[in-house]
This record gives sequence, C-alpha cells and structure tokens, in this order.
Amino acid sequence: MVHSGNPLQLDCYSVILIDRVMLKAMKQFTFYLIMMACVASAQTDRNINVFFGFDFILAPITVKWACGGARDQDLTALKALISAFPEDAKRADLQGYIDDMLQVPVGQAGLVQILGNRITDEQSEQLCNAARPLSIVWATPQQLMNEDNDRDMPEEQRKTWAAFWQVIENI
Repeated sequence: MVHSGNPLQLDCYSVILIDRVMLKAMKQFTFYLIMMACVASAQTDRNINVFFGFDFILAPITVKWACGGARDQDLTALKALISAFPEDAKRADLQGYIDDMLQVPVGQAGLVQILGNRITDEQSEQLCNAARPLSIVWATPQQLMNEDNDRDMPEEQRKTWAAFWQVIENI
C-alpha cells in the first residue's frame, strides 16, 4: 500500500474503503428518504381504515366483559360505528371480532382465555376493578374521523383507561 509521489493516486484498499463508505451513506440516505415519503403518505392518505388499531380499545373492553362489566352501551356504540363505516368495518372484520368477544366466558376462565395464562385472585380483582368502568360510548363516528381522536374522550374515561393500562403493566 505504498503510494507513488502523486498524492491523488489511491491504492486499491483506499478505493474499496471509499466505495463502501459511499455505498453505506447512499443506502442510509435512500432509507431515510423512503421513510419520510411513507410518513408523508400516511399523513395524507384518507383511505386508512378508521378501525386500524381498534384492537387496543376492543381488548380492554373484552376484559371488562369477562369481569362481568356491562355490555349494552358498548355494543350500542359498536353498532353505531359499524353503521357509520360499513366498508371499513367489513375490511377490519369488526363484527367477527365482536362475535369473538361475546364468546369469552365471564370469570377467571375468560381472563385466562384473554391473557393466555392464569393470574392470581388479587391480580384478577385489580384487573377487573380497573376494567369494569371502561366505556367506549365516547367513540363516536365523528370522534374516529378526528385526527386527534383522544381529544373528545371525557377526562374521567381518559383517567379510567390510563388506570387500566397501569394495572396491565403491573401484572
């Protein structure tokens, strides 16, 4: 790797090293450019299913029902959402998800089915105490169309949901 007297003349190792550095920089730049385009696309795409990520609402409601919590208001709210967005509901198989929720037994057997393993009686009591006050009545069609869809959630429910997730983290 001896250089001749010309400072611009590079040996083979230097050329390969520069080539690898440039290739890595180009790949990173391309990756970041693609990611920025995806973010911009996601922010402007109005064809996104309104029920995308809705399982983060339905799973806790399933826990609520397994704990013996009231179902009627939740079911009424869900039917209103299905009526408002029938195509999105169909693509998300929302009715199938609701049917599965209704099949979960009440009590410890239901919690085991949802969580995948048994929890202690104390944990079960904590979880059910946190889940029973949950509600999705606030999840109206207008609310789902808002970009900041937590904004319309009543403060009491916001605190209730936060308390539920805290219990989940502690279990």
